[in-house]
Amino acid sequence: MSDIRNLHEKRASLLTEAQSIVTDLAAKGEALEGESQARFEKLTAEAATVAAAIRSEKEATEARTAADAARAEFAAVIAPAAKADADENAELRALARNGGTRTFEYRDVTKSTGLGNPITVADRVNVIAGQYNPFLNPDIVTVIRASTGNTFSIPRVTALGTAGSIAEAGTIQESDGTLSKLDLSPVKWATLIQVSEELSQDSAFDLTAMIADKCGQEVAVAHGAFAGTAIAAAATVGATGTGTASVNPSFTDLAKLKASVNQVYRRSPKAGWLMNDTTLGVVTGLVDTSGQPIFRPGDANNADRLLGAPVYSAALIDLTDDTAGAILFGALDQIVTVLAGGVEISVSREYAFNLGLISYRCQVRGASGLVQASAVKSYKSANVA
Repeated sequence: MSDIRNLHEKRASLLTEAQSIVTDLAAKGEALEGESQARFEKLTAEAATVAAAIRSEKEATEARTAADAARAEFAAVIAPAAKADADENAELRALARNGGTRTFEYRDVTKSTGLGNPITVADRVNVIAGQYNPFLNPDIVTVIRASTGNTFSIPRVTALGTAGSIAEAGTIQESDGTLSKLDLSPVKWATLIQVSEELSQDSAFDLTAMIADKCGQEVAVAHGAFAGTAIAAAATVGATGTGTASVNPSFTDLAKLKASVNQVYRRSPKAGWLMNDTTLGVVTGLVDTSGQPIFRPGDANNADRLLGAPVYSAALIDLTDDTAGAILFGALDQIVTVLAGGVEISVSREYAFNLGLISYRCQVRGASGLVQASAVKSYKSANVA
């Protein structure tokens, strides 16, 4: 800080001296020229150089301050996370030695720090599951965490009442509309993972990562297939293929499907498409009436887009199936997944005792449903001629 102050004082001195030259000449009625002009220009040029040095020093100081703050934030965020990760490894190893059950809490997954801190069991399961199953991803659908596995009821309006013009002192008639509810009863999704006794004792082996990754993949695949079928069955048909020689949709078919969804849902922040990868491979080649592709590939941070809306892979039927549900479009936040309790890990040394294997059982309870059938609509392929 003292360096910057010295530079400011030097610059002020140079400018003061330069100004005095102009002031003296003005008092004498003389012009700024010759030796006086050369001296004036030298002083102002040197003052400009000092000003540049001040800016550089200020930027360097600010950069050092920001770096110190980042290091402090890093220490505050990473230290406890690393400790939690280490504790979970220790707990899983203790379970391997002694058996028993431990429930790990669900935790929100965030990238806000961008510091690459270690991921715990619950976070890792959620991340991997979200990659394999959009119905578990809170960025795509609505995910509700429940403390128990009791049936979760979501009220909904299936038909609006009727409002009308009322004359002065006229009677207002009751019109309640139609109400119903969506009941979601969490189902247990589980998998069994076995590791050798040696690996469970090896401190260099990331036991937490291996168990969490496998749990996330296997549980997500099982739930995703069930949820995809349930959501497709609940959605109403928005468009049927027009061709009779092919089951593949056309640009017009997909445009009709999108337009069939009420604009309130069509313009929802979470409006998007759901289809399996095989179907996605078909629609990537479609073009609009101007010959422009209707599919835009995404990247690591952004989803692929179809007709301007994000498109996600889900376990839906193939286009060759003659029933509705190969493609879904609508307000995906109207799809609700309820997750009950936490990620339960149980361990047994006896299950495969003769093989020297430790058995880890991972259990998650959840259910998915569509709140409003009109919020998400489906495409039905045309019959093959």
